[in-house]
Amino acid sequence: MCDIEDIKKIYSRLQDDESKLIYIDRLNYSFTNDVSFLKNMVDKTTRDTALWKNFLKQLVGLAAENELVIFGAGIWGNILYNETCMLLHWKYMVDSNPINKKVSNIQIFAFDKFIKEYKGEYVVISSYKNYQEMAVQLQEHGIPDERIIDAGSVIYQLTEKAIYFDLKELLPCRKQEVFVDAGCFDGTTTMQFFEWCDEQGYSYCMEPDEQNIANIRKNLDDRQNFEIIDKALWSKSTVLSMNAKGNFATSIVELDNQDSLQKIETVALDDFLQEKTVTYIKMDIEGAELEALRGAEKIITGQKPRLAISIYHKLKDIWTIPQIILEYNPDYRLYLRHYSFADYDTVLYAIP
Repeated sequence: MCDIEDIKKIYSRLQDDESKLIYIDRLNYSFTNDVSFLKNMVDKTTRDTALWKNFLKQLVGLAAENELVIFGAGIWGNILYNETCMLLHWKYMVDSNPINKKVSNIQIFAFDKFIKEYKGEYVVISSYKNYQEMAVQLQEHGIPDERIIDAGSVIYQLTEKAIYFDLKELLPCRKQEVFVDAGCFDGTTTMQFFEWCDEQGYSYCMEPDEQNIANIRKNLDDRQNFEIIDKALWSKSTVLSMNAKGNFATSIVELDNQDSLQKIETVALDDFLQEKTVTYIKMDIEGAELEALRGAEKIITGQKPRLAISIYHKLKDIWTIPQIILEYNPDYRLYLRHYSFADYDTVLYAIP
């Protein structure tokens, strides 16, 4: 358990009220397992933004005199429905491939059935990545533009677009930014890094999952300013087991008795980068963050890079991760931000 003096020390290094609110709510959740603290955190962060409140106001206004349907029953369709179902009535959902998909108890229509039964409802597209394709699909079947609502871009701006690069205190400050993208997944964060630094940067894409690596190459293949490191980040060079899932949930298993799990080489950042310059380190590595930070002690102590570390995978992360960062560099200023409508994607920023 964390000592009360350590908790106070971390709190004193938090730079604004939003950070302190997130810290207290996550700390209380870690101590009690009471999910109401997480709900309060989301209510006061993601749900309290002007962007989200204005979008809800738009939907409620439309629903007063019109029927609404959601197009897209994937992850973001679930988010959209769950965040709005208490405020307005959705007639049904639509999906081009509805087999095995379920969103609460709402009925999901295949696209062909929807077109046959369409009676002028507003269609709210939940996807960001597939919005253009889905909008064209609707238009080609006679749905007018004014009846198509873009929810995906709203969710995207509050979550994936904002994470790691929205903090106003975190601005490019070097002629050549050097980024460690630990838990690179499909390369999206590295692409956002290049946008953030106006292409004046280099990225080390650290990703051990072969399927994810294939997606990184596909998404970044026209660039020269990155390299892929197909090893897992850890406190030392060794061999561990990996639960490879081909998505953002791939994780390292330190202790296991399952021969079926893939073995993977690990590397410490201090060993891999040695004397190379690093200006910004991001880690979202499914619970391995603390071990990875231990393997980056020399870089953090000597180079003082900006840090963005996921702090939600383990209950103790809310104090063990800031503890070790402040141990390596007591001068870091700390910020916390939250980027989802659930309990995941809370990020600790450390800025020298």
